Amino acid sequence: MTIEEVDVTIIGAGAAGLSAAGEAARMGARVVLVDDNQHPGGQYFRQPSPQNYKCKSLVSEKDRHRFVQLLKGIDTPLVRYCPGTTVWDIHDQFTIGLADGERSRRIRSAAIVISAGARDHVYPFPGWTLPGVITAGGSQNLIKGMGIAPAAPVVVAGNGPLLLVAAANLVSVGVEVAAVVEASNRPWNIVRHAAKLIHGGSNLGLAIKYLKILYKSKIPFLRGYGVIAAYGSECLSAVDVAPIIRNGKFERSQARRITAKTMVTGMGLTPSLELPRLLGLKETSMPLRGGPNIITNEKMMSSVFGVFVAGDGSSIGGVELSLVEGRIAGINAAIHAGIGASESMQLSLTRDLSAHRRLCKFRSGLERVFMNNVDWYDLLTPETIICRCEDVTWGKLHKCKEKGLITPLQLKAATRIGMGRCQGRNCLGTLAALTSHEGDDPTKEQEMPRTRPPARPILLSELLHEQLPPPELPDDPHLPRQQD
Repeated sequence: MTIEEVDVTIIGAGAAGLSAAGEAARMGARVVLVDDNQHPGGQYFRQPSPQNYKCKSLVSEKDRHRFVQLLKGIDTPLVRYCPGTTVWDIHDQFTIGLADGERSRRIRSAAIVISAGARDHVYPFPGWTLPGVITAGGSQNLIKGMGIAPAAPVVVAGNGPLLLVAAANLVSVGVEVAAVVEASNRPWNIVRHAAKLIHGGSNLGLAIKYLKILYKSKIPFLRGYGVIAAYGSECLSAVDVAPIIRNGKFERSQARRITAKTMVTGMGLTPSLELPRLLGLKETSMPLRGGPNIITNEKMMSSVFGVFVAGDGSSIGGVELSLVEGRIAGINAAIHAGIGASESMQLSLTRDLSAHRRLCKFRSGLERVFMNNVDWYDLLTPETIICRCEDVTWGKLHKCKEKGLITPLQLKAATRIGMGRCQGRNCLGTLAALTSHEGDDPTKEQEMPRTRPPARPILLSELLHEQLPPPELPDDPHLPRQQD
């Protein structure tokens, strides 16, 4: 099988991927930009389908202009954009397997930039799988990408700045928001961490804008509260919220019920790490940034030489940080591929590094504003579903734990948790947290089952023409594939 050779392969055409591709091409590198979506833009710059779009547009003129500029950056013969293409394997740090129907193939490059983005972080609670309970990211996709307004009234609940975004956008398209329920109740932290927050620039302006929208709409804002259960027969009809007391538990005796047809849960984001874990990139646990984060240096290079990771797929930071990290990764990936950097590119890199330091300070301050000590696992009941794909409940997992099956790998083998279509993207993180939470040492991070290809579900027909390499079987099935 012929393997295509390029200078830089970039995985993901969101904010980080587009900016990385543009900078690498500007230096003269031959770039392949791969994305499993049909249109570029990722979550933030998601483009609606005009024929289906009925809601008011949420895209500002500033963002529209920035997106156009990003597209201009990849409008060059040096960039080959591959939409609707799934990266299912990275056999080594330079060879990537692509699933794209009859065009399925492998690409080899001198450097790789992984900008795979993030997904919603969800804690299970009674009723969280009811139709009508959606994530903040799902709400944004419905409105921005499909022009569909969720059924009202809506309760927006969880923790973090994404709640403000989701609630304000719902109001902006005319949806009735019954309440915003925020777990954190430390407004004084804004003053305490003001020295870091001032580095936010336009981010601060956006936050103030969202707060004004909610204030003018007179939406009840419950601080220090959380949703403890959702109710309904065939779909959501109501949610119960309760105050959170000092020990992080819920005061159920003071619970109140709110009528709702839709509940938007926003518990922050967590990086999509399927591809980094295929390569065995080193991680670190950062609970305030979505849990496991990829360790990178100031060049955005990971622990594997030649592999760069940028944007929310490395560490949650938002669109501004993703754009900057994408540019840094794109320039350094091109340099790693042997492309010389002009003086102007070196100046651009210096400015981006300075901007990166400022935005990291803002991120650190924002994390502490929304920091909380809530024990979300206090909400679990034996009937609560942990794995939606395989219908595995907390009660079933608990019975297995009583039999001595305590690690994520053992529980996966016994219950099939994490073996459904999502391949554990929505539940294995929760499983690891639960096993740590109930273990002898709650601070000890649990080892996850080994990630193996395919990284995403693909059709067998897309692999029939492939001459697949023999599997690499580790001595310890927990261990990721290691690189020499």
